[in-house]
Amino acid sequence: MAGPGAYIFDLDGVVYHGRSIIPGAAEIIERLRAAGSRVVFLTNNATRTREDIAAKLDGMGIGCSAGDVISSAYAASLHILKQYGPSSFFPIGEQGLVTELERAGHTMSGQNVDCVVVGLDRQFTYDKLAAGLDNLRKGARFIATNTDAMLPTENDFLPGAGSMVAALAAASGVEPEVVGKPNRPIMDVLLREYGLKAGECTMVGDRLETDILAGNNVGMHTVLVLTGASRMEDIEDLGIRPDTILDSIADIG
Repeated sequence: MAGPGAYIFDLDGVVYHGRSIIPGAAEIIERLRAAGSRVVFLTNNATRTREDIAAKLDGMGIGCSAGDVISSAYAASLHILKQYGPSSFFPIGEQGLVTELERAGHTMSGQNVDCVVVGLDRQFTYDKLAAGLDNLRKGARFIATNTDAMLPTENDFLPGAGSMVAALAAASGVEPEVVGKPNRPIMDVLLREYGLKAGECTMVGDRLETDILAGNNVGMHTVLVLTGASRMEDIEDLGIRPDTILDSIADIG
């Protein structure tokens, strides 16, 4: 497979499973960098800051800084800033989301906010849902970091951010602006942040309906690896076709 200017890697299911690195991942990433390719990690995870994600990769032997990571939380912070300017927000999400929003110049508040921003929240409660609903009914914008239905773990799946988003959408009757893969906002942030051209990028992911569709939509070369969520039979079922299919990240050559 010819190496374009940049490789865009999803994380869970591609580079690691939970706390376990996928065999060969560190070596392939080092080889790509040595060959002059830009390597960026693009994740729908909105629970951690970019520094936290980079530290996890670094601890696995993959050299990484915050500047190598685009998360849906970071992308949401820039999307809101570009579209609406500095905004007040009510979060349904974890500290990583709040930190990224505040760094971009947004202000957290409990009521009468400009935006309700929803990501994965493992302390999700009825009270949070009610507060989000109240703000939407008063005219706040509904921003979702992503709508992933499930969160992969080492051994199983847990409810993802899409579960919280769906609850608030059902209560309010309002459809959110969705930032994360496969939607355009996170891809626009990625391309703008690094000055990349989509046609010079390869998107490597394990989910057809997020990673591969996101890359296809903007004109990237797409690579499905079979170490995560999607299987070969899903290609026909979903009608989403990657350009290349590999058993693992270790097979990138």
